[in-house]
Amino acid sequence: MICLDTNTAQLLTFEFWNERADIIMAGVAILALMLTLQQLRSGRLESRRATAYATYQEYLKNCADNPKLAYGNRNDIVSNGTTHEKYPWFVSQMLFTFEQVLETSKSDKQWKTAIRSQLERHAWYLKGSNTIKRKEWSDELTALISVAISNWQKCANVRNEPVTDAY
Repeated sequence: MICLDTNTAQLLTFEFWNERADIIMAGVAILALMLTLQQLRSGRLESRRATAYATYQEYLKNCADNPKLAYGNRNDIVSNGTTHEKYPWFVSQMLFTFEQVLETSKSDKQWKTAIRSQLERHAWYLKGSNTIKRKEWSDELTALISVAISNWQKCANVRNEPVTDAY
């Protein structure tokens, strides 16, 4: 027979594990809590992402339904000094969509590039927008709008176009 009084042999005894069961259970509970919190964060992020995609899909549908508004061509939108009645609502929905996307994808450069590209199409209108002046949009979206307006003004100056408001 082998004597079980060596250090490694203690691992095979019931008393050894019984004395440490509370510590082991606490460790397992902490691990389970950490995994649960990670799952909650992941689920929340995925839910936000799905909302952003759905919102952007709705914006794209609106663009397909209103291509003249989507292209942002001032000559198609403003006639006799009056802006098309649907255009302010189109721009508001666009900005809301972009804000939702930016909230969920703050570090995604591709989203920012796509959004800035869309904003530049409408910069002539955004320059005079009261919601922009009142800073009703998130800081991140406001920064992208500022860049879009700045880029638009540079292009307008190169083409010798007047930089005026649509209002």
